[in-house]
Amino acid sequence: MTPPRRPNRMLAALLAEADWTATDLARAVNALGAAQGVRLRYDRTSVARWLNGARPRPPAGQLIGQALGRRIGRRLTPRDTGFADPDPAGALTTALGGRDPVLRLAALCRAETDPAHRADLARTVLSAPPPPFSGWGSRRPPLPPADLRAPQVSAAAPARLEAVAIRSAHVGERHGGAHGRPALAGYLATEVVPLLTAPAHPTVRRALLTAAAHLTVLLAGRTCETGHPALAQHYYDIALELARAAGDHSSYAIALRCLSLQAHQLGDHHQALALGEAAIEIAGSAVPSAVRSYLHAGRAVVRAGAGQSRAAVADLLAAEQHLARATGPEGPFTSYPETALRYQRAEVLSCLGDHKAALGELADSLACRPADHHKARTLLHAQLAHTLLALNEVDAAVEHSLHALRHHRQLTAGSVHGTLPRLAQRLAPHQRNPHVRAFRERLRATAL
Repeated sequence: MTPPRRPNRMLAALLAEADWTATDLARAVNALGAAQGVRLRYDRTSVARWLNGARPRPPAGQLIGQALGRRIGRRLTPRDTGFADPDPAGALTTALGGRDPVLRLAALCRAETDPAHRADLARTVLSAPPPPFSGWGSRRPPLPPADLRAPQVSAAAPARLEAVAIRSAHVGERHGGAHGRPALAGYLATEVVPLLTAPAHPTVRRALLTAAAHLTVLLAGRTCETGHPALAQHYYDIALELARAAGDHSSYAIALRCLSLQAHQLGDHHQALALGEAAIEIAGSAVPSAVRSYLHAGRAVVRAGAGQSRAAVADLLAAEQHLARATGPEGPFTSYPETALRYQRAEVLSCLGDHKAALGELADSLACRPADHHKARTLLHAQLAHTLLALNEVDAAVEHSLHALRHHRQLTAGSVHGTLPRLAQRLAPHQRNPHVRAFRERLRATAL
């Protein structure tokens, strides 16, 4: 006989603490799922079944904890809501739950290259990121243990990894984040992880950890761009741990900034602000000026999204001042181009309602972008279209929409996920306009 269900008292207590009805919880879970590309249709009867002991299908258990956690103001796991994973020894749980960042990186990247596990990874949903590490001091953290049976790593190895990071960033700009993403995961699993566990001089080992953090941040960005923010967050978390093991404040702050912008894009402004603040606090004054500019520009965007207009403008000014003092080599982690700052400035201005000024920044950013940076040009033309629609300039918006589509066709399918469908949705009220109809027809014939 099937054992009787036990009421989920943990969930009931959290629902009371949140001062939510069953309908409130169902609506919040559906909204979180939609933001992460998961279509859900829960209602108050669904919540009633959960309260009576029924287990929701994955990924609802994690989304319930996330929704209640946001409402209550603390991190909740499925165990806290009474929905603990019944198979903690499963392959996916093992890949995502370990403490050693090198082992987690190896497990995740190997799962990415295995078709049997790749679909499971794609179905993961967001959980609250761990709090930023606050124990930075004058002493460097101890290095992870090395496998003394492995051959000694040469001093030239970190530079090779950084060169791969630079090439990967350039390829992503030309062909989009979906291009070569599994190959980058495979490179991390087969080439980088063995270096991280091999013996080497401490300086070399720390440089390897930093280079691995950079490559992992790039993989996380590509993963988010292709519509998998939860999996991207796992990679960002690993990058944070690698940067911490290297004692690298700059790389740690960069990963926090990426997580902050991802939270902003998903509408979690509280989390975005907390991560953006932590990034600047941890970076301090010792990191390069280009990195400080990058961090302030990111916080400006999340502050604008949270309605903190004066603070956002102050961050933009700080970003400009730091960028004016920036020196150093070109590279994804050593420089911050003026064209990128202009794009972020336009985002802030749009959030604050100054669409005309945002248009000027976007046009200047577009003028500085190389012709073959198809990803950036797709995003810039799409943002120009959105901004023009806010000014009710429909025909000009359609023109930029067509440019966005033209550049998107140069990208690998799956890149800049959702950009063009969001634009089509924004144009839908103007579908009587023949130019709008022509754009939507072309879009329907395009593989996204």
